[in-house]
Amino acid sequence: MSTSTPAQQALEHAQQVFRNKVESPNIYDEILSAGTIEEVYKLTNDIQSKLAPQGKLRHLAKIKPFLDRLSEYASVIEVFIQAKPDILALLWGPIKIILHWSSQISSVLDKVVDILEKVGYALPHFAKMAQTFNTSDAVMSALTLYYEDIIDLYAIFFHFFRKTRWKQFFEVLWPNCLKKIDPVIKNLEKHSLLMKNEVTFIDIQEAREARARTPEQLSRAEASQQLQRFRALRSRVSPDLYDSRLDWFRNRCVSGCVTWLLKDGEFGEWMDPNSNNTTYIWLQGIPGAGKTYLSAAAIDHTREHHQTLFAFISHRMKSSQSALSILHSLVFQAAEDDQSFQAHLLDSKERELQGNTSYVLELLKTVLSTAGRTHIIIDGLDEMDEYERQILLKRFDELSKDCSDLRLMISSRAEDDIATALQDKATAIRVDHRNSGSIQTYIDQRWERWLANQGFDIAVRKELFQAVSPILAKANGMFLYARIILDNLEQMNTIEEIRDELRALPNDLEGAYHRIFYRINALDNTLRSKCRRLLGWIGCAPLAMTVPEMEQGLAVKFHARGNVKHVPTIINKFNFIKMCGPIIEVVEEKLQFVHFTVHEYLFSSSVSDSIDKDFSTKELAKTIISYLNLTLIDADLEADEIRDNILVGKYRLFEYGCHYWPTLIYQSLGRDYPRSLVRLLEIMFQHGKNYSFIHPTDESGPPFRCSKLQEDCPEVFFVLFETFRFYLNDKRSDWNWGNSDTWINLNPLTTSQMLLRIQQEHGSLADSGDTLKLSLLRSNYGSNLFRCTYAFCEHSFRGFKTPKELSEHTKNHGKPWKCFSPNCDFSTIGFSTKSRRDEHWLKVHLPAPEELQKGASDFDKMDAIELRRFLPALVIEGDVDGVQRLLVSPGGKNLRSESIESARRLAAKIGSLVLTQLLVPIDEPQTPESIIRLAIQSQDVDFAKWAIPQTEPEDCVNMMKVALSSKSEEIYTLWEDYLTTLPPTVKPGPSYKERVTLEIIFNRTLFTGIKNNPMKEARVKHTLRRLGDRFSTHSLGVLLTSVAKSSCSLPLAKELIALGASIEFPRDEKGTGLTALHLASKNTSREAALLMRYLILKGAAVQLNTSPANGIWSGKGAKEMARWVGMTWGELHDQYLSSLPEHERK
Repeated sequence: MSTSTPAQQALEHAQQVFRNKVESPNIYDEILSAGTIEEVYKLTNDIQSKLAPQGKLRHLAKIKPFLDRLSEYASVIEVFIQAKPDILALLWGPIKIILHWSSQISSVLDKVVDILEKVGYALPHFAKMAQTFNTSDAVMSALTLYYEDIIDLYAIFFHFFRKTRWKQFFEVLWPNCLKKIDPVIKNLEKHSLLMKNEVTFIDIQEAREARARTPEQLSRAEASQQLQRFRALRSRVSPDLYDSRLDWFRNRCVSGCVTWLLKDGEFGEWMDPNSNNTTYIWLQGIPGAGKTYLSAAAIDHTREHHQTLFAFISHRMKSSQSALSILHSLVFQAAEDDQSFQAHLLDSKERELQGNTSYVLELLKTVLSTAGRTHIIIDGLDEMDEYERQILLKRFDELSKDCSDLRLMISSRAEDDIATALQDKATAIRVDHRNSGSIQTYIDQRWERWLANQGFDIAVRKELFQAVSPILAKANGMFLYARIILDNLEQMNTIEEIRDELRALPNDLEGAYHRIFYRINALDNTLRSKCRRLLGWIGCAPLAMTVPEMEQGLAVKFHARGNVKHVPTIINKFNFIKMCGPIIEVVEEKLQFVHFTVHEYLFSSSVSDSIDKDFSTKELAKTIISYLNLTLIDADLEADEIRDNILVGKYRLFEYGCHYWPTLIYQSLGRDYPRSLVRLLEIMFQHGKNYSFIHPTDESGPPFRCSKLQEDCPEVFFVLFETFRFYLNDKRSDWNWGNSDTWINLNPLTTSQMLLRIQQEHGSLADSGDTLKLSLLRSNYGSNLFRCTYAFCEHSFRGFKTPKELSEHTKNHGKPWKCFSPNCDFSTIGFSTKSRRDEHWLKVHLPAPEELQKGASDFDKMDAIELRRFLPALVIEGDVDGVQRLLVSPGGKNLRSESIESARRLAAKIGSLVLTQLLVPIDEPQTPESIIRLAIQSQDVDFAKWAIPQTEPEDCVNMMKVALSSKSEEIYTLWEDYLTTLPPTVKPGPSYKERVTLEIIFNRTLFTGIKNNPMKEARVKHTLRRLGDRFSTHSLGVLLTSVAKSSCSLPLAKELIALGASIEFPRDEKGTGLTALHLASKNTSREAALLMRYLILKGAAVQLNTSPANGIWSGKGAKEMARWVGMTWGELHDQYLSSLPEHERK
């Protein structure tokens, strides 16, 4: 049997390496099918024939030296090394495919041809060399080096052209490709010199080692650069990865409390890689049952076996946690250790990644479809806004359909909307029915540990250990109950107190809260007031306050007369948990409630002496304004005085106050705003007036309305209006210490000037390395001392623990949107948003007609019929410059309006705002409905932002349906914003009378169309709530009856009644129509039965008139409702009557 020579083995090894890099078997087969130089020449002729009529004849003759020398090389290795046909095919097949790919864009083809020309001249004349060199093994091995170099070159090209968006980002990606190609060309030149000398095996070995080192070094450098770019992208998107939250739960989980879940059969089925029976698990249970700790344990367990992505949703972050933010987290978790997915993310559109839920979902699908078994675990879904969680569930449903190896776990309460979405999909595990043994383990271990640390004698320890046994029965499946009771016991000072408490345990969690809250309310007035302020502020603060911030806030006394002259100095730390009991905790230096049920209890109107959240918000607003009034007077202090004040903690609350006082004022200014708050604002606006204020030339502003304030205090209203404009400025994300002169005087107050001084001095103190100063800073400002220099970045006041973390963050405040024009400075500097890039291009680079005329030479020879074919192609490519030149060419000027309108609709469909505006007819009076519709459907937020305000009020009925179907939550929010600007009445058509606008939009057809679609229903609920104060009682009644006539949606009916709809409409207005109850009774569906039950138990009249002769309504649905709700119409009415006081029963 013959054996291969070393040279043949080297060729075969290079062939196998290339095959692995190609990855796709289909492409590799295509390579082998084009195995001769004739195939390559045929392709070059075809390319020339195709491009010649377009005036784009390329200089493909430049690659002739490359092809000639490659042909000589093929002959040499075929004769001397006896290379096999499939080895030779790899010389011709790849180049054919590379030329084909690059010929899609003529400028790209030019660049590839230039590279091949260089390679051609780097290769030696193999035909001449063959006449002189001997056939030694050393020479034969040297010949294989060329093969390896050529194959390397092809692999680099293949890697480049197989990037998904190489066309769009060619100019950005090509320089990196050249960096990889240059060493290959240099290797070819070195190997040519090698062949001209007398070659030895040592020479060959050194050459092979050198060529192996070069890609390895490049690979390491590229990997390092990619990692830096990925970290930069991650920093800009700023997803919460939840690792610290997981560790927090992991460190507090008592051993043995989660074992039952990990041993559960259904959980095991879900974990089994060989089973597809259980793909979705729903951990459900009552509040405080320990679902979050079980989720944390499940995450750790699944991580040992498979890739696991997770999120902990919390009511504390309700305003910032959205479906998009959760998907962001999952995407970046998936990319953390996956270099190929990191590269894919870096090739993605950053604007879309930042703000398009559908786009982010597709990225997640990309990685999950090839990642093998992956588990996604989401805890606390019920603590997310209902609207957002419906979006998230819908996205997960899409994921599970497209990714067969995906396994999902949701942990939540059994809320109706979640139950509806998960029914028939998820296997439910009811936690509070299974966790009694775990609760007992928790009680025993924790109480035994505490008793052991107290030094009690054996008898007392035994007595107290036995005394806690009733806790389990009272807990009724709630870990939280056991925790609150034990926390409370551990804070008591005497054994007698503990005994008394254990003799009369609270009956339930609410009882435990009541006992703690009662104790707070029984304190002396000073301490009671402080505790209630603390609890109220935890519940209403826009962002959780740190311990130092809260200490400072509680020490401030606000006086409307402004007679307090200095900020109180904190000398003793507050023990907040000792003050308020075990219903609060400190997590990552921030104060929070131990559970969202504490928030629900404290602010419930049904609780005696409950805390008024609106009052707390106003009190916090007054406190922060008073505090700012005391610090703004420091504006003239010297730098060393500012530093001294920082070290003693005078500015603990300043950064928080500067960022959030506008939010608190906005929440506090309702119809009945407190006069004392306005007086404090007047003082602030006097002390902090910015005499260098630059009034914006743009008169638009945020939707701030407070007509009473505007009438009573126009000066205050004006400053507030300008302040809100400053805080919502589109450019604020770019503002930093270095460019402060461009923005600091856009603030009508000196708060930004003072903040900048404090932060700069704080930064110098933090960077000093002085141990004493650092200790004082940590004591007064927390451990995250190193602050971002970007003014509106959260990390400018919630900093980092180390300078390295700060450095990694600050270098990543990027501007990904580059100008189209290659000669513009902004083609490299870029913009932070796509809309600003487009706005810049339209203002700066839209050439004058004579310039366009001069540059349109490519299209001059084409008539309108030919150009009609090119226009859609240019639009699809996004070639703005090409479209411009085409339109002003002789043939372009003669294009029919239908062709331009068709291209405009295509531009709108692909979401190009620039092209849509470029193709606007000169005489167009208003943007057509079709363009607005396509803009909403495009999923491009900036495009929709431009289009939606141009919607005519009479088109809103149809456009509402389009907006509800949008996959982009950001676009739907823009639509909601637009609805708030509509006039009260509108004419649906020329021959119609005026009608109430919102009654037309929220009509019976709309409610029917969203039936059985939880996401659309949640959106409508959210919109009704936003528009609540624009509805009259009459309109709400109309909508309620429309619901009863159509979908009979109970959630929508509840929302309308909560907003003020009368359940007796229209009869409460002395009308004669049917009420919602009687309209629903015509329907025999389950939804109608649930709605009827709700309305009857709410007190809806079952008779149409007060006269008994009219009797009880007997609609078909009323007769059949018992099969759905288990009770008849009459029985439900009797139940309602029995719930009334005797004197009210009829």
